[in-house]
Amino acid sequence: MENASILVFGAHPDDLEIGMAGTISKLVELDFNVIPIIATLPNFTENDIKNIRQAESVASSKILGCHKPEFLDLSPSQMKFDRKLVFVVDNLIKKYKPTSVFTQWIGDSHQDHQILTKAVISASRDVDNLYMYETTIPGGITEQTFKPQLYIDITNNIETKKQCLLCFKSQFTRCGHYWIDAIVGRCSYRGYQINTRYAEVFEIIKTRKF
Repeated sequence: MENASILVFGAHPDDLEIGMAGTISKLVELDFNVIPIIATLPNFTENDIKNIRQAESVASSKILGCHKPEFLDLSPSQMKFDRKLVFVVDNLIKKYKPTSVFTQWIGDSHQDHQILTKAVISASRDVDNLYMYETTIPGGITEQTFKPQLYIDITNNIETKKQCLLCFKSQFTRCGHYWIDAIVGRCSYRGYQINTRYAEVFEIIKTRKF
């Protein structure tokens, strides 16, 4: 649907790029209006300053060609699954009227990812298409297993994904030298599963087709 809106939720800057930058790039090419929503701006290291993290996300969105991210800038005390958080997400759904919503995998090990997705699921009760992207790197290891159901071929978008990840220089110290290699390697593995070079995968919460 030309110019239809799609909301993509991430608890932190770079979550979206790790999980689905290639898909965002592809959706933009298909004339969807993709709006990234970033819930919080964390401070993990001495280089993890809010305005730096915000600037990195904006730079990434320019590479992707999508809408400038909407930063909710929620405090840690606000990142809890309750009516207030659902209300915040609900207002975004009403504002943008998306045809599809993407959010993080609910089984991720990070509590912010879990909480945000619970709120997104609650607020997306009237949205036809709702998907969860694969867990972030590093981390995300739990007793649960991500179950890929939807594969998106991003072979033609992998370079865009790499360029987006390079925007997040503040994370190189924390995540390590091979951070981007690990993310691209997973895309290669997912692509091999569907006989293509690179892919991103999603769990389907609900979808309406035909």
